Amino acid sequence: MKIINAVSCFLLSGLFLNAQEKGEVPFDPSVKHGVLPNGMTYYIKHNEEPKERVSFYFAQNVGSVLEKESQRGLAHFLEHMAFNGTEHFPKKGMLEYLEKNGIKFGAEINAFTSFDETVYNINSVPVNNPKLIDSTLLVLHDWSGYLSLTDEEIDAERGVINEEWRTRNTPGFRVAEKVWTQGVLKGSVYAERMPIGLMDVVNNFKYDELRDYYHRWYRPDQQAVVVVGDVDVDVMEKKIKDVFSSIPLRENLPEREAFDITLDGGITFVESLDKEIGNTTVEFSVRNKAQKLKGYDYMDKQVIGGIVSYVLNNRFEEQTQNKNCPALGAQYSYSNFVRPLDVLSLGIQPKTGKELESFEFALTELLRFVRHGATDSELERAKKSIKNSNLSFLKNKDKISNDRYAQSIYNHFFTGDPLPDVSWDVNYTVDRLETITNEDILKYMAERYKIDAEQDIVIAVKGSPDTTHPSKEQFAAIFEKVNSAQLDPYEDTASDEPLIAEELSEQAIVKKKDIPGLDARSYELANGAKVVVFPTTYDKDKIYMSAYSPGGNSLLDKALLPSSDVATYVASESGLGNFDKIALGKKLAGTNTSLSLGINELSESITGQSTKSDIEVLFQRIYLSFEAPRFDQLAYDLGREMFAKNLERKQKSKKSILQDSMSLALTNHNERTLLFTPEFLEAIDFDKIQQVYRDRFQGIDDFTFVFVGDIDEDELVKLAQKYIGNIATAKRKENYVDHNYQPAKGKTAVKVTEDMETPQATVNVVYKGEMPYSYSNSIKVSMAGQLLQKSCHDVIREEEGGSYGVGASASLSDIPKETFSMTVGFDCNPDMADKLVQVVYNEVDKLTQTIDVEDLKEVKESMIKSRKEAVNNNRYWMSILSSHVFYGRDIHSLDDYINTVNSVTAEDIQAIVKDMKKNADIVEGVLLPKK
Repeated sequence: MKIINAVSCFLLSGLFLNAQEKGEVPFDPSVKHGVLPNGMTYYIKHNEEPKERVSFYFAQNVGSVLEKESQRGLAHFLEHMAFNGTEHFPKKGMLEYLEKNGIKFGAEINAFTSFDETVYNINSVPVNNPKLIDSTLLVLHDWSGYLSLTDEEIDAERGVINEEWRTRNTPGFRVAEKVWTQGVLKGSVYAERMPIGLMDVVNNFKYDELRDYYHRWYRPDQQAVVVVGDVDVDVMEKKIKDVFSSIPLRENLPEREAFDITLDGGITFVESLDKEIGNTTVEFSVRNKAQKLKGYDYMDKQVIGGIVSYVLNNRFEEQTQNKNCPALGAQYSYSNFVRPLDVLSLGIQPKTGKELESFEFALTELLRFVRHGATDSELERAKKSIKNSNLSFLKNKDKISNDRYAQSIYNHFFTGDPLPDVSWDVNYTVDRLETITNEDILKYMAERYKIDAEQDIVIAVKGSPDTTHPSKEQFAAIFEKVNSAQLDPYEDTASDEPLIAEELSEQAIVKKKDIPGLDARSYELANGAKVVVFPTTYDKDKIYMSAYSPGGNSLLDKALLPSSDVATYVASESGLGNFDKIALGKKLAGTNTSLSLGINELSESITGQSTKSDIEVLFQRIYLSFEAPRFDQLAYDLGREMFAKNLERKQKSKKSILQDSMSLALTNHNERTLLFTPEFLEAIDFDKIQQVYRDRFQGIDDFTFVFVGDIDEDELVKLAQKYIGNIATAKRKENYVDHNYQPAKGKTAVKVTEDMETPQATVNVVYKGEMPYSYSNSIKVSMAGQLLQKSCHDVIREEEGGSYGVGASASLSDIPKETFSMTVGFDCNPDMADKLVQVVYNEVDKLTQTIDVEDLKEVKESMIKSRKEAVNNNRYWMSILSSHVFYGRDIHSLDDYINTVNSVTAEDIQAIVKDMKKNADIVEGVLLPKK
């Protein structure tokens, strides 16, 4: 079962004495499943996350690997066509019907196509509308074998597919695709069947080629209906049988072939270069025939694999912190790449000019692990971390989402991997962890990296053609050198020192008050810090924290801004107190806390979370972040190297050039506008970083902390008194300064032209201006953005076929001043850019003249549906409570929200868009290829 990533799928503790007595892995009894007479499989599970919602998935055991040469790209094309007309929902009728019921295309209605699989989904369907449930099942019925596939709709979709290819054909994808097709997938049909296909085929295939693929492969014996949600399982089973049993399984259909891959051994070298790639990476892969493991063998390999990844990647992280390490980063993984192929991979980011040396370093550490495995202390930390993570997950079993369950179920349909109950799964993991030894790890690695036998190796370099890269012969020589070397076992070090050595006493609470509208309280400590506590029952064992102090970068001198931008990063990479980053990671192993600090334009912020049992560790980290931050020169030096690499990559990115130009235009070239440039990098200074951090986090008396979740309030308040209460004060009350980051009056046109490998236009249109802030206005502005999104999507994608996807949104804020922002963005065919930019302005104009009542109703339905789903979520309440505590905004109930949304009229939207258009300053950005 893949519900807990690499460490799941294990059975109940103490159930069996040895492997011979285990029998079969039990199937999750809460999942009702069966096979209809026509061969269609179904799975149904009752789940209440979220309540009163159900998700439908339609899984098809077909993908691009089944295409003929003349059909390359048609599996993916067919996925698109499933939304363009079916027997019971002609043309766009299906989407129109679902969206009228608040179910949004893209967010809740979608699909994907891969080499072997195609999966459709309709998520978060309200269960209190029986007709909607029946109609959703009818959609899945039509997807099975009743697509319209009209000539007109096929031709209309060709342009959309071209624009999807254009959008996805990034420099990163291009270099990766070459490595996949010429290296990792070499010797298989997969190498010739990338799901996006060939645009020559997409543009020119005859209609019957698509219909042939459809009728050949979309059939009940290759399909599964997956329904997970707040439904009566028996009632849903009857509905599925009634709807799907009548679909015929046609005769004389070809067998669904299982494809193999040829492994010839030796080293395949791929140099994948692209002039738009900014820096170099080295990849090392060992190709293995996929292990067809079943039952307990599969699950044991999953848990051992989780330990291997934990230990080896922590080693890489530790080693790359060494200033003499030739790599900035290295990552190990082991995965089933495609069905017949498992791949052991190392991804390596070398320091400049250190490609061979970084390869030797990463391969050496891999081989050291293959030969010697983990140290006792590493193994203990891995077991502790994985165990505690699983136990915390189990406490929130009831919060596993419908969609996460559905994914694990359709993966079972495709692979046959075990699908046990989550409780059984986790309890077996905890039990099995206790028995795993280093011998298990050595055996696991020996099966995946065969030192004494010929292996099938792929070594790839991805980078720029402007740089000379090492040859295959040079990499092969390093490979032979490392494989023949005598390597000593790894030496691990860890400290028993406590995080905080001194004894801290609880400090007084000087004020307590209730938060109106919520069962929450605010406590003021003697040092001026405020702590707001809101206990909830939405997530078991989870506590969320957010903290705020006004001021931020707005109070800093311009010369300090670059250093401020990276100050919290350098501090986090340095560690805390007496522990550097690596020592801190080892000290915290087995605990479940996270903490992140930020210096924003208008504030200092802290976010974090913890399990209930580790909440004191979170408070200790907060205390040390103020009282004992670290600033290691080595962490700074490594950070600068990483920044330089990122800058190199950014400077090759064509879109980043437009983004920088837009940033300047949107602030009217304000002198404080920060751009990531060589000048920015040059201005960063180690001493200034410390100066800024210590100034911005100098005192606690200006900070307010909000805690939401599964809280023992008395315990948490005492911890706040002990740790937050002992943080020093600065005896200052700050506020932010508004530096007027606003565009110039009127319209500013930003046009950027660049040489491009794949000609593509990028359009960004931004409206900004002043508007009085109110709860009602904020909802109306949001609605206007959603209506603009729908209208631009309908014209730009559906009518013109000019873009794969259009994004549009609008928001209203009162910080630092009362302003609105409305944005529209998309990629498109360069030849259509001018026309489609004008579409944006036309659609804004239309919203000032008339509002489609049905469109407005759809937006309202979607907003109310989303809010009903959100109110049972801690992150939602953290947002609402923080907005009230930090910015003084009112807390509104769900009924308030629904009533306000429903009260908005078409005339209200017209009026507010008129105000936006009248008061807006516009920045129009367009990136085009050079002619």
